[in-house]
Amino acid sequence: MRTRPRIKAHVEVIKYTIKMVGLIIGLTFVMHLACLVPKKRNLVLFIGGNDGQFRDNAKYLYLHLYRTHQQKFKFFFLTANKSVFRQLQSNNLPSIFYPKLSTLFIMLRTSVIIVDNFTWISNLKYYFLLYSYKIQLWHGCSIKSLGLDNEFLKENLKARWRKLLYYARGRFPNYDLFLSTSKINTDKIFKPAFNFRKIIESGYPRNDIFLSEPDTFDLIGTDKTVINKSANAKKNRYKIVLYAPTFRDTGNGDDFLEDEALNLNKLDEFAKRNKIYIIFKVHLWREFPIDFKELTNLIKYKDTGDVYPLLPLVDLLITDYSSIFFDFLYLNKPIIFFPYDYDKYIRKDRQLKYDYDWVTPGPKCMNQDDLQTIIYRCLFENIDEYHQKRKDIFNMSFSHKSGSASERILKMISTEIT
Repeated sequence: MRTRPRIKAHVEVIKYTIKMVGLIIGLTFVMHLACLVPKKRNLVLFIGGNDGQFRDNAKYLYLHLYRTHQQKFKFFFLTANKSVFRQLQSNNLPSIFYPKLSTLFIMLRTSVIIVDNFTWISNLKYYFLLYSYKIQLWHGCSIKSLGLDNEFLKENLKARWRKLLYYARGRFPNYDLFLSTSKINTDKIFKPAFNFRKIIESGYPRNDIFLSEPDTFDLIGTDKTVINKSANAKKNRYKIVLYAPTFRDTGNGDDFLEDEALNLNKLDEFAKRNKIYIIFKVHLWREFPIDFKELTNLIKYKDTGDVYPLLPLVDLLITDYSSIFFDFLYLNKPIIFFPYDYDKYIRKDRQLKYDYDWVTPGPKCMNQDDLQTIIYRCLFENIDEYHQKRKDIFNMSFSHKSGSASERILKMISTEIT
């Protein structure tokens, strides 16, 4: 029984050692090389989250740039994921694989990087791109504290050595341009959380998908099986529900299982009785050890998958503290909030920047029985007491609501870098 903790401790030591070696190489060699190599004007790199997944705002701004054939930019999507790289290559989309030698040279010459996450810095990428113009699109509005505004992180950074280590690794880079969606989000969420020189306010590129039919490129990186199944189910008068809980900083797996907030067999029976498909889209950093083959009407969406082309098919969203509900407001469909662990979440995970009851435009359920009751009322009794509240929060959250976010942002970026 003592072997597992020892193995885990050894693994942590190895991970820490690798990070330290990377830090030394980055500070003593790569950043100096990046300074010496001249940048190629208008060479742009898009970098997806984690190991370079093709999703979120970076994906959709990249695709807009590709579709509009703008000759003044030479651009690539950078990924360290072989599957993503193969998909992009098979669709003739300009992409490069990290850490190939040719990719490293392109990175050293890159003048502009466009990201929507904080994981882009990993594996020495921060040092190769240290002197590039940095544009952060981020990946959502928020009701919770982020980055430098996180109280738990502030506590962690009180130790000076740890603060220096964070900055040396590029955890809090200085962005030249940061994308916000509204004045209130700029002031309340993003200014305290990130370092940036200039901020622009617009819609998110990923929300442009709501105003057009997804094409072959849009479906790259999605779970096409689930999307097709949902489309066919709707033709047969099934209702589609998406459950998309946020990531928790604490816990080892998916908390609705750890805390026994949901009995999946019971939920599956409810869904079967009422001709509902309930799709689970959990955070890719969480474990989800459930065999969905045993559950008829519960479906698992690929962890790393881009969920946005699915959203127009969804009749009802269930979430908790996730930013996805802000984007879902574009569709003006019912939202149910399931904050079963509210007290623990605000005590151990994240602080909230808004009053939760005020900012969440939908009924709150704290247990499964109430959740199933409200699902039925929303879908089959057409009880919707939050129609106006959804509009109010939507207007607060997005200064630009009419689509064309990618075009607007690209024009702003062009003005900044040319």
